Amino acid sequence: MILKKILLLVVLLLATTAAFSQSFNVEQVGKSKLINVSGGFSANSVFYSGNAPREPFTYFLNGNINLNIANLYNLPFSFSYSNLKFGYNKPVLINRLSIHPSYKWITAHIGDVSMSFSPYTLSGHQFSGVGIDLTPQGNFKVSAMYGRLLKSSEYDSTIPSLIPNYKRYGYGFKTAYTLNKINLGLTFFKAKDVNTSLTNPIPFELGITPKENSAISFETSFNLYNKLQVVAEFANSSITEDTREAGSERSKGMASLFLNSNNSTKNYKAIKTQLIYPAGNGTLGLGYERIDPNYRTLGGYFFNNDLENITLNATQNLYNNKITLALNAGLQKDDLEDQKKSQSKRLVSSVNLGLKPNEKLNIDLSYSNFQSFTNSKNQFDYINQTSQFDNLDTLNYRQVTQNATFNLNYLLRNEKTQKRSMGINLSVQDAVNQQQGQTLQGGASTFYNSALSYLIGYPDRSLNIVGALNSTFSHLDASNNLILGPTLGVNKNFMDKKVSTSFSSSYNTSFSDGKKQTDVFNFRLSGNYLLQEKHNFNMAILSLFSKRTTGSSSDLTATLTYSYSFDKIKIKRLPKETLSRERDTLAAIIKINYNKITLEGTRESILQQLKTLQQNIKPIPPESSNKLDTLLSTAQKTSNDKQFKEKVYDYLEALEANTNNAQHFNQSVTNVIQKLRKELQTKDKSIEHPYKLALAKVNSHPAHDIDKDSIQDKVGYRSYLKLLEHSKISGEKLLRHRWMLAEFTALSKMDETELELNEYLNSFKMQESDEAFKMISNKEKEIVLEDYLEQHLIPFYHALAIKNTIGKEASIR
Repeated sequence: MILKKILLLVVLLLATTAAFSQSFNVEQVGKSKLINVSGGFSANSVFYSGNAPREPFTYFLNGNINLNIANLYNLPFSFSYSNLKFGYNKPVLINRLSIHPSYKWITAHIGDVSMSFSPYTLSGHQFSGVGIDLTPQGNFKVSAMYGRLLKSSEYDSTIPSLIPNYKRYGYGFKTAYTLNKINLGLTFFKAKDVNTSLTNPIPFELGITPKENSAISFETSFNLYNKLQVVAEFANSSITEDTREAGSERSKGMASLFLNSNNSTKNYKAIKTQLIYPAGNGTLGLGYERIDPNYRTLGGYFFNNDLENITLNATQNLYNNKITLALNAGLQKDDLEDQKKSQSKRLVSSVNLGLKPNEKLNIDLSYSNFQSFTNSKNQFDYINQTSQFDNLDTLNYRQVTQNATFNLNYLLRNEKTQKRSMGINLSVQDAVNQQQGQTLQGGASTFYNSALSYLIGYPDRSLNIVGALNSTFSHLDASNNLILGPTLGVNKNFMDKKVSTSFSSSYNTSFSDGKKQTDVFNFRLSGNYLLQEKHNFNMAILSLFSKRTTGSSSDLTATLTYSYSFDKIKIKRLPKETLSRERDTLAAIIKINYNKITLEGTRESILQQLKTLQQNIKPIPPESSNKLDTLLSTAQKTSNDKQFKEKVYDYLEALEANTNNAQHFNQSVTNVIQKLRKELQTKDKSIEHPYKLALAKVNSHPAHDIDKDSIQDKVGYRSYLKLLEHSKISGEKLLRHRWMLAEFTALSKMDETELELNEYLNSFKMQESDEAFKMISNKEKEIVLEDYLEQHLIPFYHALAIKNTIGKEASIR
């Protein structure tokens, strides 16, 4: 307790003298421990013997400690010492404060912060002021900011490197509105320099002038025909380069309506669109981006401009994901307004093919091509041109780089006692630099790399043995170089994997134009011992012997390392009398706050409340439920209230993650049901029509309603039976279709409570919850998750439709 009081006093004292550039979330205050201490120490020594200009013996001592106060502030200390020098770092207290308090769906940003609305408006520029994000449940979301973007900095002729600038203020907002079929967004940003913020005159050649800028961005995304996803953004930025200039000329562009235009006002545009279409088990994508030359705003530090991009990509999974194919291509060019001395074009394409015919064999193939074209415009083309329309490119520079790789891995044996596998890796890289169609001297190179490996593993012995043969062949202009050689490696773990050892040795020889150049032999030996998960001992030895045409050399490097890490203060064990008193007070009232959850009562009462919260998560995969049960059991076994609270917070954190996953999963299932209901409703007539025709043919057939024994025309009767069978199949299809339509229609009208009581839907959710939770945790795109659910929901309910329509007949509407 004395240590905690001293640390708290130090923190309060420091907080009154200076502010930290730290950020925190006030929602975490209630659940955080007052003081967390973490850090570590390491000692490293290196012994060297060889021809390199290095010290024969060096050592390093490093240490660090971090004091985290209530998850609000961090006080990091560190030191280092070697036989060269000693140094240490202490917390740097600077006049910066960054606070991010949040409550429910409201998050504020106060102090020295940064926000991003769009890559074409406010894009990560730091400001001193306030910002807010409002993300309520529903369709509307908004963000806003106001603050000082730049401090004023006077010109000082004695410090040429100090660039003067005017004080600059800015404000802006971003809104997003989600409708059933379309998303809309609007971003606005305005910044202006204060003319009177500088008193010293600034040399004209520095080009420092007071500026004013306004930028607007429109965003939208929607789906066409429930398949094609369209994403688009259009931005317009108007900048007055010098607000002191006279004139009132109105610049073109919507953004110019929000600033005082003059003769120095410039207008720029940017547009970016993407089309994404799910095709089969993959997607097709097309993108286009165009940014005007000199496009920029005062809300960012750097902007790409003067470019036009066209991208095309496609992915596809075939034969139950046994084949994966990805294609990418892109074309970029600059000098959109023909203002530069040279124009560059870049063409990038790549193909990736993955083959996995079975669990043993994996094959990956890839090819990429990068081409860059630069057309340098000769100044005499302009001087000597005979027509004002002549614009000849005379200095053409072309760069082409191609890469191809082939990787094969084959599992020869996979048993508990032994595993064997082999691998083949091949790669080719070819580069050519050309000017005027001719390859430049030294501008052509080709590299071939190959590796063949074989692995034998004994899992029960924690032993792995690997052998490899590597080679590299390079062709540089008129010279050929070859390096090849084998490698052998052994890894072995002892003492329940607390001790790990490895040994490897390799030999390689090199040739240049057929003449031997160098022989190199080396071996590596290393060992690592982990004690109580905090103490780490490591030893490594590297020995290298080389023989060249000019002589021989050898090097030996040995390293010894010890490191210790800790994540909390060790507290002495309490006397038995104290422990007994604590056990007697286990029935004391405890209060725990975590985000929107408040728990109060005895330990047993809180544990029961937690169980109730867990039962309310529907659905929850068995694996996730078991993990929560384990965390709850750990909390129950704690010996005092402090440890109990810490474990409860761990449980609540995991509970919150599963709750969010369940809500996301349920919403995605609801979206898929709504989508399928609409599709089934649309297809109802087209499915009913074949049954109606088949039924009409049956009813109009001469053999209809005639006793079988009185039939004379056997051939005609057989055709009648075929019509009867066809009508039966069409009727069953219609019957199952309408059962599913009725089921999805009923589900789409149910509230959350009714959905939780639906037996069929709950069975489906429990069946798919494990995979869906993994996809959500891995932040898969919503379209991927919903496609997965749709592919499994349809056969699930189709099987139910077959079961529930036995013995029933379809009806015509």
